[in-house]
Amino acid sequence: MPYTTDNIPARESSSWTASLRASMLSNLRLSFLSLVVLFTVACADEPEPDVSGRAGYEATKAPADGHTDDEDAHEDESGRITLSESALITAGIAVEPVSIGTASEQAASDLVVPGPVAHDPARLAVISSRIPGRLERLLAVARYRVGAAQVHALLYSSTYLTAQSDLQQAVRRAERLTGTEDETGARALADAARRRLRLLGVGADESECLEQGGEPRSYLAITAPFSGSIIESGALAGEAVETGQAIFRLADLSQVDVVAEVPERALPLVRVGQQATISLAAYPDDRFDGIVERLHDELNPETRTVRAVIHADNPARRLRPGMFATVALKVSAEAVRGAGAADAQAGRILTIPQSAVVTEGERRFVFVPVGPRSFERREVQVISLAPPGSPAPTSTRLAVRSGLAAGDSVVVSGAFILKSELAKGSLGEHGH
Repeated sequence: MPYTTDNIPARESSSWTASLRASMLSNLRLSFLSLVVLFTVACADEPEPDVSGRAGYEATKAPADGHTDDEDAHEDESGRITLSESALITAGIAVEPVSIGTASEQAASDLVVPGPVAHDPARLAVISSRIPGRLERLLAVARYRVGAAQVHALLYSSTYLTAQSDLQQAVRRAERLTGTEDETGARALADAARRRLRLLGVGADESECLEQGGEPRSYLAITAPFSGSIIESGALAGEAVETGQAIFRLADLSQVDVVAEVPERALPLVRVGQQATISLAAYPDDRFDGIVERLHDELNPETRTVRAVIHADNPARRLRPGMFATVALKVSAEAVRGAGAADAQAGRILTIPQSAVVTEGERRFVFVPVGPRSFERREVQVISLAPPGSPAPTSTRLAVRSGLAAGDSVVVSGAFILKSELAKGSLGEHGH
């Protein structure tokens, strides 16, 4: 009979299966222990690695300063940086010696501030009717230019007609009473009638014509008090107007005001009567001369500026109200010194271009060449030569208070790139 599990009783079959599993687990444990022993022996036979050799290799590949010999820039702990030939050309490095001169030679002479063009209030007028009536005709409209005494409106008024008739009657009565005791009273009445017409705006020629028997006029002529431009029209033809009602607003643009916004810090540099030069974007090649006429007493709390009103001649009417102008106020050396600007220092001073200075928080640095393609970062103290408070200084140079000496040179182009390379070196050191 074949030997199978079917021939084994159930109890004996279960015991046989358990024995087989236990045998297989024992064999697996022996195999695993053999592998562990073999691996341990193999590791013990392997030679110990050359630690010093590996460290030298890593130092060659990655020096402590984070740069290799063939990189474009190298920076050491002294704040110096060296560029390769190609990096020097790419960066566009330019070096310039520190300038030496007197403060008066270097300091800016102008305080440059913005300011809009505005009408001169003394050259504005409201043209109105002196008596009630009805506008029969308008002979001018807004934006028209009119001459002095030019008629630009005709007004119908019963008051005007009555005043003309009263003058003619008073003159005729005075003539009849000449040589009598009532002559004085009659002539006084005639004079009163003449004054009334003058108050209505009637000229002496028209009054004389009425006295000589001329026909009274139907309409009162409203004229311009001076030559100028009508900037606003406040009534229409056929409209009834009251005494004092504005019909036109007239502006004389032969002289205008430019309202310069002077920073609070620059107020000591500005005074009444100061010379100013005005320029416009519309006419970049033209300059307009003016004089500071008055300073506002109040400070604008939003812009922290005080308005200086500059009076300027405008014969060609190029200065148009509403234009944006740039004002250069002439500042004397005494005023700048009194305001505490850099040129208050007596004697000779050192100056460098603004492009040579790089910032790091509140600190200022320049780069000084110390060898072939090598530059050293040096902290300096500088101050602007422009008048204090000028938002658009005409001077692009800074006075050096400390950090540089006569004979030194500074990088005037490419200083920002050198600063970036130093920042890269600093990050590399922190990485290690």
